[in-house]
Parts: sequence; structure tokens; C-alpha cells
Amino acid sequence: MSVERKPRFQLKLQIVYDDGTSFMSGPVVDLSETGVFIETVMPLPPDTRVRLMPLLNDEQSMFELQGIVARKADYDLDNHFDRTPGMGVRFTDLNDEQRTFLADLLRRGRGAH
Repeated sequence: MSVERKPRFQLKLQIVYDDGTSFMSGPVVDLSETGVFIETVMPLPPDTRVRLMPLLNDEQSMFELQGIVARKADYDLDNHFDRTPGMGVRFTDLNDEQRTFLADLLRRGRGAH
């Protein structure tokens, strides 16, 4: 099944992710309505389910999303020194409140550039 790629926006944002065994965090490289790319030198394997919690500086201090790792880019200084290591996570099971949250976050991100 082909998934249409939505426009991606670079946002200055940290995100906490939980794979069920440990909590980790990393900076968001880019974000879209359908997913996020998180910079990390230890990306999780594809098909790993994760719980995502963007760390926001405003009144919405905690918000949770569900996702699945769609792809990973391993840290490889020898062959891909120009590629950011990390993982692409596709959001799953978004409800209306989560879609609204993402739309607001993306709107704020666009306004910052």
C-alpha cells in the first residue's frame, strides 16, 4: 500500500518516545500530518510500536501519539557522513483531537519560518 507523502516541516522540538521497554528522547528533524523523523544514533528497528510525547514549551505540557517505526537511518560516518541518523515514525490510530493538535503544531511551525 502506497502512502501519500505529506509536506514536512522543520520544527525545533524535542520528543520523548517509549517502545515499551525504555524511554528515550531526541530532536525532531521534521514533522508532517502523518509522521515524524527523530534524530538518534540508536534508531529502533522498523515495525517497532512507539508511544510519542512531544515536549512543548506552552500550556499543553503533555500530549501523546502512537506510531510505528517505518524506517531507520543508522549512524554511518564512513559511508553516509551527510545523512542524519535517526528513524521515521508513522503515526497510527490518530483521533480528531490528535489531528487538531498536529495541525496546530504544524501551523505554528510554518509561522516561525
